[in-house]
Amino acid sequence: MNKKISLGVAISLVAIGCAITFVLTWAVSLNMYNSKIGTAEKYEGMYAKLREIDAAVRNNYIGTLNEDKIENSVIDGYVVGLDDRYASYMSSSSYYEIQQANEGVILGAGFEVEDDGSGYLKITSVYKGSSAELNGILAGDIITEIDGKNLLSMEKGTAEERLSGEVGTRIALKLLRDGEEVSVNLIRQQLEIESVTGELLENNAAYIRITTFNAKTAEQFANQLNTLTEAGASTLIIDVRQNSGGLVSALKPILNRFIPAATVATAEYADGSRKSLLETDSDTKFSMPMAILVDGGTASAAELFAGALRDECGAVLVGTQTYGKALMQNTYEFSDGSALTISTAKVYLTRSGTWDETGLKPDYLAEQNVDISFENLTFESDTQLQKAIEVITATTGNSAA
Repeated sequence: MNKKISLGVAISLVAIGCAITFVLTWAVSLNMYNSKIGTAEKYEGMYAKLREIDAAVRNNYIGTLNEDKIENSVIDGYVVGLDDRYASYMSSSSYYEIQQANEGVILGAGFEVEDDGSGYLKITSVYKGSSAELNGILAGDIITEIDGKNLLSMEKGTAEERLSGEVGTRIALKLLRDGEEVSVNLIRQQLEIESVTGELLENNAAYIRITTFNAKTAEQFANQLNTLTEAGASTLIIDVRQNSGGLVSALKPILNRFIPAATVATAEYADGSRKSLLETDSDTKFSMPMAILVDGGTASAAELFAGALRDECGAVLVGTQTYGKALMQNTYEFSDGSALTISTAKVYLTRSGTWDETGLKPDYLAEQNVDISFENLTFESDTQLQKAIEVITATTGNSAA
């Protein structure tokens, strides 16, 4: 039997509901307001402290102030305070170079460098067809001078900036090679980054190496895979060793050649929400036996790539444990062209459900010869590649040549 309530009782219930809603909304709003006020007061105190420091310096410092250096140091200090090892602040010129690299082109004399720990820069790779290659520069050369200035007299980061410049301009370098000094004059160019190379190995194994993932990687990969398949490849080895990642968006068109429609990875953000990070929408599945070469330098998007092919396509991982970069970064550009990169989400491989910061463990552990640098490995001395050939050869029932 239905019971009726009077209009007065109904109005009272509605009023009580509205009152409860108002109180809850007011409490939440007050808490947010107090939080914002507290944060504003905290930062106003910090800014006041900076103003006091700045006034003391300007009124008493005997030296000359470098305004740009002070500003950048304050920003760098803020970024360091985040305790995010993947966070970085980039000047407009540095950010522009990164954008170009993501597009698959490089502006410069045609080589990559890294700090060798002494204050000099070590050339790690040389681009084909570049001014550097044409002038005989080799991976392993040490840059000691740029345009007549010794790198040891430069502030940190300045040397890399000096390597940059407008296309068509010249740059003079002094190098150390096996203890001997070499002088070269180069011309800065715009070059397409060759991020994918390949060859047909013994027993018709297609070997494809990916050094980074940028906007041109998928097209280069497709060209290599098609060429090697037409040449009679029956197994596939993909090498992502020493690949530190790149664009996650570059993975989809490559993975579409191997994985049917699937959600490959998800991202968990600061508010706890989860969203799809990487999906495929293919209707075919790659059936060729496949091995992925990985090592401690395999990181970020390269780990996603290797993990996805293992989870979704049955590929085996050969080598050593990967880096373990289970965080995603976003980059925010500012009005002056500078930019800030910070970690914004945790990344999970969907099939296995987790992807922690210990990295991906290989299915077949294969250590490399520590006496030979990666760039100097040969087919015969590359024990990890030999292991991969052994593994996929066994899956096809063919004997080694």
